[in-house]
Amino acid sequence: MSESLEYAVLAIVCGNPSDARHQDHWGGWRAAIQRSVPDFADAALLAAFKRLWKRGVLRLSKPDSQRYHSQEYSGNELDDDSFFFTGRFNATITDEGRSHWDRSESPKTSVFISHIGEEMAVALKLQSLIQAAFSNAFPVFVSSNPMSLGGGEEWYHYILDNLAKAKVVLVLLSPESVEKPWINFEAGCGKGQKSRVIPLAFRGLTFDSLPYPLKGLQGYYLQQLSNILNEIARRMNAPMGAVDLDVTWEEIVNIQAVLPTKKLALEFRPALTYPKWNCEFAIANNGSRDVEPLEVTILIPSDILYCPYNPVVDSAILDVRQISENNVMWTEIKYRNNREPQPSRFPRPERLVTCVSPGSPQILQLVHPEIRYPLKPQELERPIRYKIAAKNMQPAEGIISLIDKLVVNP
Repeated sequence: MSESLEYAVLAIVCGNPSDARHQDHWGGWRAAIQRSVPDFADAALLAAFKRLWKRGVLRLSKPDSQRYHSQEYSGNELDDDSFFFTGRFNATITDEGRSHWDRSESPKTSVFISHIGEEMAVALKLQSLIQAAFSNAFPVFVSSNPMSLGGGEEWYHYILDNLAKAKVVLVLLSPESVEKPWINFEAGCGKGQKSRVIPLAFRGLTFDSLPYPLKGLQGYYLQQLSNILNEIARRMNAPMGAVDLDVTWEEIVNIQAVLPTKKLALEFRPALTYPKWNCEFAIANNGSRDVEPLEVTILIPSDILYCPYNPVVDSAILDVRQISENNVMWTEIKYRNNREPQPSRFPRPERLVTCVSPGSPQILQLVHPEIRYPLKPQELERPIRYKIAAKNMQPAEGIISLIDKLVVNP
């Protein structure tokens, strides 16, 4: 608080660089400073003026009808009431003060919560928890909360201004948000201005799956509310009161249950036509929002195929190759819709589907490998692996057990 008040006083005095002085009565000074430091006691502001005067940063004086500096501040506490609280007084920057102001930076006095719009309810619940735990000792800014935005403020600049004031930047990261440019922009701004940037993973996201630079930051899972609050307490140098973390986490879990989600999986649909399985694959959306797939990669152990799988299709759309991993050969199938096929006089191959809606699996039209029947027990132990890349979400990876799919009960 003391650093913030000193900075606010100097910002007013240096508002006109050529003049670098300001005159007002106590109420005027107080109202001007409240625009940047909303809550403070008169005693704290008085102490800030006196510290700046004692360090030689400010010259304090009172005017009369003829002279701007008629009476200099004495430094005697017995004179404080008559000097500061009776009539107007002047604050003028000194040469030492100008040097101090040129080196100073806006103090970091708040917590900033970065999130995507769909997850605002979680951010607001976290904001309420922090405010309750620290009795509103410092501002907690939620970027998409209308109550956090000043009337008439331009949103972009207001976000940047509040990032500049943040000592702690909490970044809510989920499979929905981690690839969003704005989340990475806010985290990068916080790191660049030397704020403590803390990734908070939730909704199934793991830190191992984070991209850099977020992966290089020390973070917490959102359910570690106690650790998060303790970290804020250390960084903000503020005592923490008692709050019911179990109730808060239960409320966050309930909020997560109704949030829109994107959740992809690959379905395997074999049909037995002796002596082989005719195989079909489909992308299933088990979430609640439409998804735009970009590329599906399927890895099948090559030695279980009925015959080598070599479809004659433009490799920009369907690319099949053999790869070796741990002395095992795999047939890698990549099906895309994010590349243009080569010009050809033949009909253009059908791309990967462009949209998968919840509850409506989409068949991979060009992917039809054949698998031998029957397979040996050890061959059944190697699963099919897959990875689905989609727009604005982390890749979905998984395995398909062959034991569950390619065994015929007698």
